[in-house]
Amino acid sequence: MSRMVQSPDPYMKVYFHALVDTPGVVAANNFMSVFNPVGSNRVVIVLQLYVNCYSTNAATSPNSLTAYRTSATSGGTLIAASTVNRFITAETDPVCVVRTANPAATTVGLVLVGVPPVISTGSGSGASATSPSPGASFVMIPGEGIVVGTAAGDTDQTWNISLVWGERP
Repeated sequence: MSRMVQSPDPYMKVYFHALVDTPGVVAANNFMSVFNPVGSNRVVIVLQLYVNCYSTNAATSPNSLTAYRTSATSGGTLIAASTVNRFITAETDPVCVVRTANPAATTVGLVLVGVPPVISTGSGSGASATSPSPGASFVMIPGEGIVVGTAAGDTDQTWNISLVWGERP
């Protein structure tokens, strides 16, 4: 007897954006934001945030990459909705707005998660982290988002960041 695996929520559309081999910067930097715009009439659920860091040279900045809730984002590089990755390629464009390359963000509340950077005298790799907790969901209603960045950094630190989210009418 065979069983068909079915999504727990057949109405959810799943999207993701990834930054790979992205160098750190010395100043404060927001690597990526995902924002559910006001008036979208969608509930957005963060399904996974994956981060890791490595270096090919000495890296000394102790600043973790952090994630915060946001109430507004602007600037940076706007990723065209038509190019955002999706689990089903025929799915419609996401309503969430994805920005990279240091978007401005109005943060709300305390840090959600912190991922330590690699600190080394030569090449090395740091910790990796996945959030949220299994079985839990981080919800963004219209007018809310998430931003990941560092308060300061090192150009020898290199980050991989991937954010997966679901949108539900």
